[in-house]
Amino acid sequence: MAVLYLNPDKLATAIKDLLDFANDCSHAISSIDEKCTDEYRPVDISDFRTRANNAIDRVKCRADDLAKAKDAIVAVNESGVGSMTADGGIRCEIPDGTTIDTINDLTAWSQATIDAHDLQTIIDGGLVVGSTSNGRTYDQVIEAMRERSGDPAYAAALINALGPENLTSLPLEVQEHYTASDDTGSHALRPEAGTELAELLGTLLASASTTWDKETCESMANTIKESVDDKGEWGRITVLNAMLDGHDADGNHVNDLEFNSTFLTALANNLDDLDWNTIKACADRATDPNTDRDIARYDKKDLGPYLGGQSFDPLAGVLDAMGNNPQAALDYLAKASECGDGSDMTLVEKLSKREWDEQGFAGFTAALAAASSQRPATNETTRRQANNVAGYGIHYLATNTDEGIYDDDAKARVALLLANCPAELTRAWNGDRTQVDPNTHQQLPAATAADLNALGYRVADSCDATATIAAQLAQYAHDRAQRDAASHAGDPDTQIADINKAYDRATVATGYLAGLADKKANDINSTAQNTADNHSEAAKTALSVLGTVAGAGFGAVGGPPTMVAGGAAGFEAAATLLEPVVEYDAAQVSSAAPSGMDKGLQAAAIQDAANAGLLKPEDYTITGYNDYT
Repeated sequence: MAVLYLNPDKLATAIKDLLDFANDCSHAISSIDEKCTDEYRPVDISDFRTRANNAIDRVKCRADDLAKAKDAIVAVNESGVGSMTADGGIRCEIPDGTTIDTINDLTAWSQATIDAHDLQTIIDGGLVVGSTSNGRTYDQVIEAMRERSGDPAYAAALINALGPENLTSLPLEVQEHYTASDDTGSHALRPEAGTELAELLGTLLASASTTWDKETCESMANTIKESVDDKGEWGRITVLNAMLDGHDADGNHVNDLEFNSTFLTALANNLDDLDWNTIKACADRATDPNTDRDIARYDKKDLGPYLGGQSFDPLAGVLDAMGNNPQAALDYLAKASECGDGSDMTLVEKLSKREWDEQGFAGFTAALAAASSQRPATNETTRRQANNVAGYGIHYLATNTDEGIYDDDAKARVALLLANCPAELTRAWNGDRTQVDPNTHQQLPAATAADLNALGYRVADSCDATATIAAQLAQYAHDRAQRDAASHAGDPDTQIADINKAYDRATVATGYLAGLADKKANDINSTAQNTADNHSEAAKTALSVLGTVAGAGFGAVGGPPTMVAGGAAGFEAAATLLEPVVEYDAAQVSSAAPSGMDKGLQAAAIQDAANAGLLKPEDYTITGYNDYT
């Protein structure tokens, strides 16, 4: 704990002296300039005047910075945080880990300290109606925090001021006050307040983490873990999951928060030490209305307060956050083996067998999908790690998980995992014997055609899922057509055959996906006919997206999705995605095989042929072109 000391009166005097000095210098320059004018300018002083004015401006800026610093420290003291000394000075304690290198850092620390103090004061006072701190209500403090939540310096100072060990308990205190009422009306019913504060603290935590070094990341992760790991604290896991999960404002099934990857990895490594089976059993009994009253009483004591609607799984939120952080996902899932190549898939297998709830499983699939997006990385170790996570992830999901736990997020994320293996999907769904990528000449580890089929079926009732897979199949076909045509330069007939073959195979693969979607729709309970009709749209979506993306690119279906390493050309390795295709409107499609699909594919083939120099400007047909109806 550092101590900051300031005598505001003495500093005010120093600031005044600086400004007086600057003004005296300005007057002196004016006098010199006037004297030169009177003497008909015997010398040129323009350079001197410029340099002197610049120096004066710097003095004034320094005085202004000092005034801002003084005001910031005085504001902290006036809020009730600091204390006055006998000589008229102000004494403030600064928590360890707070970094103040600039005036902006100082003002951010000042405001964060005041906000943290007011928030804690209002909460400690019971959040009674009309309660304030420094004239501000709870809602006003929350709004001030929200407005600056994107400022890393402010966020880091606020997290330090509140104490990272308190982040998972404060929302529960808010929930306790806002979900209870009495006859006097001193409490207002706002059952969502606890979750809203948790989500805001998650945003602030993400922003703050971007300022931390490795040591701070590990320290913070350990402190947060220790706030939820004892009996009586397990309910706080729901707060942590609300902080980290559920941030998806654009509805694209990818977490919006951007964390420091080192922090996320450290937090996951800490949290997977918790005994999930014991916590799950306790939570199941405590929240089951049929549990014996005496047994439930002990379980509720072990569980402690919790937020409703959130998972008790310690890994749910942190894995969901990894969905937007491929590096953290790789570092956590692909543990370095003895040879350091990231080939140890023990954790992926272990997690695939975990007794997940829906929220936790969706988080696991988010991390797998994010890690798979690094398959085209230029770094050999990263590429190998991503290939291992993709291949083993697909295999273990297919063999160790139950379809009943796949919610909409999980389906979109599993589709993203599959879509990041377009070469393997194309080969498997064309009936090829092996799933060797013709670009890299490598086979996806562990995953078989049966695994790809199984996962394709499980997600085939989601339009977001089928759109994502079909879009990537189309993009892969386009990249493959360009690559093969380029490799046969000077041989027009072979180039035309290459282009046709690429789109033929994409059509067959997408047709297979559409078939899975149709079968899935038919397998849905016949008593829920409306649901079955809705799910059959997934087949239409797959076929439509194939033609649309092939002819016009990702932008035509609400994108482009976030492209990662390997991008535009796709010659060395197929491009991958970091988020699903979610904005395509299947309702516009009138049949399972839209008449426009063949036109989209033909347009794509013509464009690729033109790019290969096979067409004259006035030529709009390709000899030997296949009809895709």
